[in-house]
Amino acid sequence: MGTINIGLIGAGTVGGGVVKIIHKQLGFFNTRLGLPVALKRIVDKQTDRFTDLPVGDTLCSGDSDDILNDESIQIVVELVGGTTFAKEITLAALKRGKHVVTANKALIAEHGPEIFEAADSNNVSVYFEAAVGGGMPTIKSIREAMVGNEISSIKTIINGTCNYILTQMSTRQLPFKQVLADAQKFGYAEADPTLDIEGGDTGHKVAIMASLLYGGYVPFERISVEGITGITPDDIACARDLGYSIKLLGIIKERDGVIDVRVHPAMLPNAHILASVSDVFNAVLLEGDAVGDMLLYGRGAGEMPTASAVVSDIIDVARNILSGVPRRIPMDYYRKENMLTLQPMESITSRYYLRFTVCDKPGVLATIATMLGKKDISIASVVQREGFSEECVPVIILTHQATEKNIQEALAEVEKMDFTRSKTQLIRIED
Repeated sequence: MGTINIGLIGAGTVGGGVVKIIHKQLGFFNTRLGLPVALKRIVDKQTDRFTDLPVGDTLCSGDSDDILNDESIQIVVELVGGTTFAKEITLAALKRGKHVVTANKALIAEHGPEIFEAADSNNVSVYFEAAVGGGMPTIKSIREAMVGNEISSIKTIINGTCNYILTQMSTRQLPFKQVLADAQKFGYAEADPTLDIEGGDTGHKVAIMASLLYGGYVPFERISVEGITGITPDDIACARDLGYSIKLLGIIKERDGVIDVRVHPAMLPNAHILASVSDVFNAVLLEGDAVGDMLLYGRGAGEMPTASAVVSDIIDVARNILSGVPRRIPMDYYRKENMLTLQPMESITSRYYLRFTVCDKPGVLATIATMLGKKDISIASVVQREGFSEECVPVIILTHQATEKNIQEALAEVEKMDFTRSKTQLIRIED
């Protein structure tokens, strides 16, 4: 077979890392692995980026059509981000019979059915390891390494920005906005951090993992997603005093055929393995029936970790081409007509941390306990912290297992009472 040519669209942070790795490892790929791969073309509208990269003899330009119209290119690497232009070039490449490698989680989560249908129709593949967990082999673990298991649950800390913010709020006792500003200054958060801090980035990744896990399509827009903007230093201090850490979790569970997929802040016991995952690090905890618990841990973003995953996919596709098996792992089940039904958020059961802000007067706690009891919510413990103003005090209640619907209804009633001074803080507890 002749050379397997690669075309790279997007030479930014991750794309630049891909160029560096291919330049460094090309001899190993060609000789030791026996894969005649070559980076033939690179495209980026900011052509000045090429001067700082080891492009060698690679053809560089600013027009993506140079790659799409080059019939000798068999693998297109899409690293431009977003869901507009990225979608256009991905579909165009697939329709021309080219395999696609991408790190674009929003593209896969929001337009996966259309993309995989196009790949299936044209007998090519789409690889997206870098879309979930950066350098951690999350997709390969689900699709390949754990294929002999029924995976009953995944709990994941999969957004480095949020994990950095929560870690710093805990260790430095600083408010959310101040830590976010620091994260932006150090490059851990985007100028517009909305997708990260409101949980959307985690939601995209969880939607992809759940779709792979259960062999159907889990739409991102049907997942309940909550971010971390409402978490305060008081909540983190209370959690610490109670023996818990607060993390933004992506949760995927299946019990008796019911699929539960959600993203929200959660309190984890300090002894829980995910409680120790700090700063920008990510982790994915999978529970398989054969292998038991398996933890993937590492940097979920950044130039070289993400580029490492992209190159891994390139090599997988090249091996498929060389073996004459262009679609070794078909994704034809990932279609809109195969949409999976998710458990409504209101019907989940959990333990809860509730922080009420109320007037400091007799009878308030008894009234709250009575209102919770009317909704079949059993109290596990109560803490009233000192040192606050005479006008209002925080009352912390941890519950036993209760349904989300009952909790929300009870809180709505409590917040109508004249002794309530602000909205009740709710954080779910994952043991």
